[in-house]
Amino acid sequence: MIKGIFMAARSLNTRTKNMDVIANNLANLSTTGYKREVPFSEVLTNEGQILIKKFTDYKQGELLPTSNPLDLGVFGNSAFVIQTERGQELTRDGRFKLNDEGSLVTNDGNKVMGQNGEINISDQMLDKDQTIYISSEGELKVGDTVIDTFLMAKLDGSQEFKRTSGSNFISAEGNIEYANKSDYKINQGYLEESNINPIIEMEAMIQINNDYSSSHKVVNILDQSLEKANEMGRV
Repeated sequence: MIKGIFMAARSLNTRTKNMDVIANNLANLSTTGYKREVPFSEVLTNEGQILIKKFTDYKQGELLPTSNPLDLGVFGNSAFVIQTERGQELTRDGRFKLNDEGSLVTNDGNKVMGQNGEINISDQMLDKDQTIYISSEGELKVGDTVIDTFLMAKLDGSQEFKRTSGSNFISAEGNIEYANKSDYKINQGYLEESNINPIIEMEAMIQINNDYSSSHKVVNILDQSLEKANEMGRV
């Protein structure tokens, strides 16, 4: 009976965490490039242990057109590499801009990495033709001058990633697996929406709420039964 209470209580704890996951998904419904967190579930390891883990859904989000040539949407299982104060991270948030030094940076001010290092166009800022063109393979040109090619990394279920903030990730193993040109397509003047479907999230929230209520009733019934058993033992 005590084991039953423990199992039911663990179920309550898991469902509480899952409600938090769903609430966070809904809060990031409009976050550019955000990838949905899948609620916690039990996973059986090779050693026969049961772990409770949550996963990230890397499914493609819809690409929406914008009027900004520095807005970039990625199609495929890859992400931009950016330099943060924590080190290099991956992001699908392609809302880029130029800072005062001519460096290409994210909305948070983190520098965007190219294959030759941090992307910077300060030498071309006084050129007559300052048209910025970015190919589907990530080659960046200002006028006729090739600046660099975006450094892209794989972002899919083939390895484990940890979310650092918003749409940013780091590899759980600490190494970045760089993408091949065939792994992605960069769309200039587009941004990727989050891949969250609010209807699915609301349905999951209703189901979890119902499961929580059922588990709570089980705990109460078992607790009452245990209390009665203790009273009988004292007679």
